[in-house]
Amino acid sequence: MRPQERDDFAKHRRLEAIEAELARYRRMGHVTLFLVALLNAMLLAVLAWNLLGHD
Repeated sequence: MRPQERDDFAKHRRLEAIEAELARYRRMGHVTLFLVALLNAMLLAVLAWNLLGHD
């Protein structure tokens, strides 16, 4: 393998690693947003239950 090919291969591997890390952070952000939305829905449901009265 020529030096130029090794350099190109190393750059490609580095870019793949960066893309994988960005994808992991993106998934973590989506999970966090989902959990926040779920918690908000639960809080609204409890608030509505208490304000409207429950028997």
